Amino acid sequence: MMTKIFIDNQQYEVTEGQNLLQACLSLKKDLPYFCWHPAMGSVGACRQCAMTQYQDEKDTRGKLIVACMTPVSEGMRVSMNQRQETEFRENVISALMTHHPHDCPVCAEGGECHLQDMTVMTGHYKRGFKGKKTTFPNQELGPLIKHEMNRCITCYRCERFYKDYAGGKDLAAQASKNHVYFGRQCDGTLESEFAGNLVEVCPTGVFTDKPFGDHYARKWDIQAAPSICQHCSVGCNITLSERYGSVRRVTNRFNDHLNSYFLCDRGRFGFDFVNSPQRRQTISLDGQDTRWSDTELQNRLKDKGKWIGVGSSQASLEDNFALQQLVGAENFCAMPDAEQEKLLELHMAILQQWPQASLAQIEQADAVLILGEDINNSAPRIALSVRQALLNNAKQQAEKLRVPRWQDAAVRQILPHNKVPLAILGYGDNALVEQASLHIVGDQKQTAEQGFLLANLLNDHAPTPRVQKVEEGIKQLAGILRQAKRPLIVSGWSANHSAILAAAANIRRALHNEQAMICIVPPEGNMLGLGMLAQGAHLTANELANQVDKNQANLLVLDHYSVQRQHQIGEWQKSANHLIRLSQLAEPLKKEINLPVTSFSESSGTSLNYQGLLQSWLPAASGSGQSLPAWQWLVNMAKLQDHPLGEINDLGQLRSLISATYLHFDQHWQQTNQQQIAMQSPRYSGRTAMLANQTVHEPKPFNEINAPYKHSMEGLLPGQKTNGQDNDNPLAYSWAPGWNSNQSNHKFRDEYRSAELKAQQGVFCVTEHSDSYWFKWQASWSSLSKANWKLLPLQKVFGSDSLSMQAVAIQQMAQQAQIVIAPKQAAEVELQNGQWVSCDDDKTLLQVSISDNVPANCALVYVPADQLFNLTECEVLIPASSQKVTAHNKRLSDQRQRLQVEKAALKSRLMTQDQHIPIQFIEGAI
Repeated sequence: MMTKIFIDNQQYEVTEGQNLLQACLSLKKDLPYFCWHPAMGSVGACRQCAMTQYQDEKDTRGKLIVACMTPVSEGMRVSMNQRQETEFRENVISALMTHHPHDCPVCAEGGECHLQDMTVMTGHYKRGFKGKKTTFPNQELGPLIKHEMNRCITCYRCERFYKDYAGGKDLAAQASKNHVYFGRQCDGTLESEFAGNLVEVCPTGVFTDKPFGDHYARKWDIQAAPSICQHCSVGCNITLSERYGSVRRVTNRFNDHLNSYFLCDRGRFGFDFVNSPQRRQTISLDGQDTRWSDTELQNRLKDKGKWIGVGSSQASLEDNFALQQLVGAENFCAMPDAEQEKLLELHMAILQQWPQASLAQIEQADAVLILGEDINNSAPRIALSVRQALLNNAKQQAEKLRVPRWQDAAVRQILPHNKVPLAILGYGDNALVEQASLHIVGDQKQTAEQGFLLANLLNDHAPTPRVQKVEEGIKQLAGILRQAKRPLIVSGWSANHSAILAAAANIRRALHNEQAMICIVPPEGNMLGLGMLAQGAHLTANELANQVDKNQANLLVLDHYSVQRQHQIGEWQKSANHLIRLSQLAEPLKKEINLPVTSFSESSGTSLNYQGLLQSWLPAASGSGQSLPAWQWLVNMAKLQDHPLGEINDLGQLRSLISATYLHFDQHWQQTNQQQIAMQSPRYSGRTAMLANQTVHEPKPFNEINAPYKHSMEGLLPGQKTNGQDNDNPLAYSWAPGWNSNQSNHKFRDEYRSAELKAQQGVFCVTEHSDSYWFKWQASWSSLSKANWKLLPLQKVFGSDSLSMQAVAIQQMAQQAQIVIAPKQAAEVELQNGQWVSCDDDKTLLQVSISDNVPANCALVYVPADQLFNLTECEVLIPASSQKVTAHNKRLSDQRQRLQVEKAALKSRLMTQDQHIPIQFIEGAI
C-alpha cells in the first residue's frame, strides 16, 4: 500500500510502513547516513540522516528528526535541504571526523568509501580539530581481514552484522570512558564464516580485504565482470574485479532472492585458485608439452573407436552439453559415483514436484526443519537466511505493539521469548544447533526413519519403514509444522544417503500447505545441470566402470579439479585406450592428453543453482597460454572427427543448440544479450598507460565473439534505464554520481524485501511441475553396519571445497583432519580431546574432538579436500605414536611456512606480470 508524503513541499508516493530514510533513498534523493542498512534495520546511532518534520503546511519552524527512526505516515511534511538540518548534518560529520586520520591516499577503501561520499554530500571539506587525535592499536584478525581501528566513526554496523545478523561471538563493541573499540578481546582469526562482509558493511576503512590489499589496485583502475560464485550450489551473485590480467577480488553483487547484500567467506576469498601457479597453460601429450598441430596429438583425437565422456559439476552447462553432444548421450556419464548418481536422480524427481525456496523465501519461514544436512558448512549462505527467519515471530509481536519490524533493537528485545521453532534431525555441532528448539541426534538411517515417521504423523497415507519407534520430539514437531503458515524443510546431500531426501519430500507432501517450502542442497555448483543432461539416455556409473575395466573405450574427462577425481583418473588411465583430460589445475599424467581450460574468470558460462535457476557469468580477463574454454576444445576435436558439433563458431551458436533441446532456456540468453554492459566505470583510468612499456596505442579491449558486454566504459551503467524502464541486466559494479561505494545499491533500489516479496525472476530448468507422489522406504536403506565404528561424513566451510582449497587464504583458514566421537565412546576406548588417531591402518591422522551430538557407535570424520581419504567403516581407532604426532606436527609447521612462501611467490609473480603484459595468440582458437 502506498502513502502520500511531502518532501520540501514536493508530493511523493512511498511504501507505507517503511522508514523515512529508506523512502528518500528509494526516491533517489541524496540523504546522508551511516548506521542504517536495509538488511539490518535501524538503530539511530549516527544521527547523520537528520531531517525537519512539520506539523502541517503552516508550520515554518518544525522539529529535527532522525529519518531512519521515523516511519512515513499519510500527509507527512518534511524537509531535507533547509538550513537547520543541513547545518546539523555537517556538525555531526565534523564531530565524527574529529579523530579520523584522514589517510585516504593510503587507505584501501579510497575511491569507494562511503565516508568520503557522505563528507562531500554534507559539505564537510576541512579539518576543524587541531588537537591530538585519539589513536588505537590495531588487531591481527587472521589472513582475510585487515584492521585499522583509527578510521572508525562508531556507526556500530560491524557489531550489528557480526553479532546480531550473522551470530558471531568473538567481535563486539568494547567501551571504556569515552573510547569505543570494535574488535576481539585479543588478537586472533575471526571465527565467523561471514567475517568478510565487514569489508563491505563498514562505511569506512576499519575492516578491509587483506588479500586484495596485498596486491592492491584502486577501484577506478580495475574492470569488473558480473559472475557467479563457484564454491557451493547456492549460486551467489558476485563481481570479479581484474587488473593487469589477474583477478584481484570478489565483491557481493546484489540479488534480492539469493545472496542479497552478503556472501560467505569461502565465496569471497576462494576465487584465488584462478591465479594459482598450478594452473594449466600448455597442452600436454604423455607428460610433455606440445602444440595443437602435433600429428601424434591429432591422430589420437581422431581415433575412430568408442568415446566415453565424463562430465563435471564444476564445469559450465555449455561445457557439459558440448561433451554430451560430442560423445553421444548414451556415452555421457554425468556422475561416476553410484551413490551420488542415486542422489542426483532422486533430487531431480523432487525438483519436478516442488519449486525450491529462494533465500528470500527462506527468510519468511515461521517454522524450520533441517533434515540430515549441515547447511552451516555445505551452504553457509542458506544457514544465514535460516538465522534471519528465526526473527519472524518477534517481528510479528513487535508489529502488534505498533513497533515497525525495521526497528532492529526493539525486535531483538522481543526475540528471546518469541523465537521461530527450529528443529534439527541429524548429527554434528554447528552454529544453528545452539538456536534449535529441538535437536534429535541420529545417523543417516535413523534420521531418515524419523523423517518418514514424521510424514506419517502429518498424513497417515505416507509410507513408513518397519521401525515404528517415534521419538517424543517428533510428535511435538508434527504439531508445530501443522500450525505453521510457511513451514520450511531443508535437506541435502551431506550425509550421502538418498533416504534423507526421500523423507524430506514426503514431509513436504504430507503438509498439505501450499505455502510450505522445501530446499534441497546439492554439494557443488552445477550438479543440477548434470542432472538435467542425464534425464534422458545416459551412461550410468556402473556401466562406466564396466566399460573402462574392459578396455573398450577412449575416455574424455572434464576435470575442474578435486583430489577424488584425480584418483579416479589415475585408475581410469590404466584401462582406457586413450585418456583425454580437460583440466585447469591438475598435474598431467604420463599416459594422457591434457588440454588446459580457462577458469570461470576467463570465459563466459552458465550453471544451474540448487533451485534449478539458470545463471550466467561473464569473464573478467582473457585466458593465458594455450588455455581455451572446455567447450571450445571439444568443438576443435569435433572438427578433427568431422562431427556436427564442429560447425559451431562461437558461444552464441552453442547456446542456440542448447536452446533447441531445452526450448525455454533461450529466454535467459536473449535477456542477457539485450544490452551491452559496461565493464569499466566512467572514472576508469590508465588503459593506455598500463601498456606504456610496450606501446603508446590503446589496446583493443578483450572480447568474446558476439559477447553481450564490452571491456570498456561503453554500455549500460548501474542505475541506467533502458527506454525509460528499469532493466534486469547484471551490473558489473556499484556506482552512481556521488555514490562511489557499494552503498549505491541502497539508494537505487526499491524497498528491500518488503512484506510482499516480488516473484523471483529468471529461467528454471523445470518449468512444469509433475504431480507429487510418495517415496517408499527401500530395503537397501535399512542395511546395518557391522563394524565397531561407523564413519559419517563431516564438512567444514574452509576445507571441504576442492577449488577454494587452491586459494592460499582459504588454505590458511582450513582446519586439520578431525574425528568427532561421543563422550561415552571416548571413555570406552580411552581417547581424549585433542589426541591424534588413525582409522585401522590408514595413514591419515585425525585429531579427536568430543561432542554430545554424535550417534552411538559412530564417528564423524572430516578430512580437507586436498587430502585423499576413503570414508569407510572403521574396525578400530589406533592412537598415534609420539613419533607419528611429532612428524605430523612437523608437516603442519612446514605447510604453514610453505603457504607463506607460496603467498609471497604468488604476489611477486603477479606484480612482475603487472609490469610485463605480453600479447599472446591462442593457438587453436576459433
